[in-house]
Amino acid sequence: MNITPATFLRLSGGFVLLLLCMSCAKLLPSSKKTLNSPWTDYESAKRDYMKIVPGVTTVAELKKLGFDPNLVPNIRIMSTTEVISIFIPNSSIAVESLAPGIQECIHSKDRCTAYMIEPSIVGKKRTGNFWADFLTFKRVTNTNGWKFRGLIAIVDDVVSYRDPAGGQPLIREEEIQKKPLGPLQEIGGILQDAVTQ
Repeated sequence: MNITPATFLRLSGGFVLLLLCMSCAKLLPSSKKTLNSPWTDYESAKRDYMKIVPGVTTVAELKKLGFDPNLVPNIRIMSTTEVISIFIPNSSIAVESLAPGIQECIHSKDRCTAYMIEPSIVGKKRTGNFWADFLTFKRVTNTNGWKFRGLIAIVDDVVSYRDPAGGQPLIREEEIQKKPLGPLQEIGGILQDAVTQ
């Protein structure tokens, strides 16, 4: 079989173009939001959280479990006022109807603090065709990870209340943005903003 130089160049060019298109997907942006925390997944955060026993667990024991707002990110220290705004969002809810540990916190006023615990690992990655993404015709973003949420109230250095564990054990989302005109739609939006100003 004889291959002419022109055929060889076409085949070589097609092969190079194919390789470029296959490797272009690796050029798409990605991000991962990871907090330096002792938990690598939802279950490990929940396991440690469930070890907290109201009326028994002390602040020192919380620190051993990893719930130290001074060392671990995404643990927010809350005042009694913030606790009231969460559990009594309107006047129709009476303090007496709340869990005893929250009542103790509210009545203790300055002796009570609370921790809002929200560790998470969330990653975003754009997938699909590089050129369609680059020219904004079609962007596909996949989000994966987990988010934990818990709240504890502390009175006189002892946990008085532990909220049930919450959050999202598994985050798996796909967002698809389509712009039939690609970059021209971006220009149209810029021109419209310029005209309205």
